Amino acid sequence: MLKKGKEFIFPENVNKDYGIWKDYTLRDIGYIVLVLLIGLIFILMPPYGIVFMLMKIILLMLLMTVTMAVLTIRPVASRKNIKVREVWLIQRKYAKRQKLFYLKPQKEVDIHASKTIYHG
Repeated sequence: MLKKGKEFIFPENVNKDYGIWKDYTLRDIGYIVLVLLIGLIFILMPPYGIVFMLMKIILLMLLMTVTMAVLTIRPVASRKNIKVREVWLIQRKYAKRQKLFYLKPQKEVDIHASKTIYHG
């Protein structure tokens, strides 16, 4: 009987990213901070009227909500390591890939067999 060596089993939901806070990685937090900084710069730009400031704040809140949603949503509930951003990249690569088309070979036409005889 052969002695079985050590067997390593990796679970399906392992990824290399380290979750810092509520499954957000350092890269995700970087995206959030970047969007927040861009939004704050947008808010600090003129005009400064009440209506314009409210519109800017609402736009920033909408932008932050969309960013957080894209970073949070997992398209496959049982696989925590698959993110929406990765699925979109895979779909874009799939759409841009080299497509293969197989053409049906043409049948060789017999000239003598295709003539019809007309009896008028």
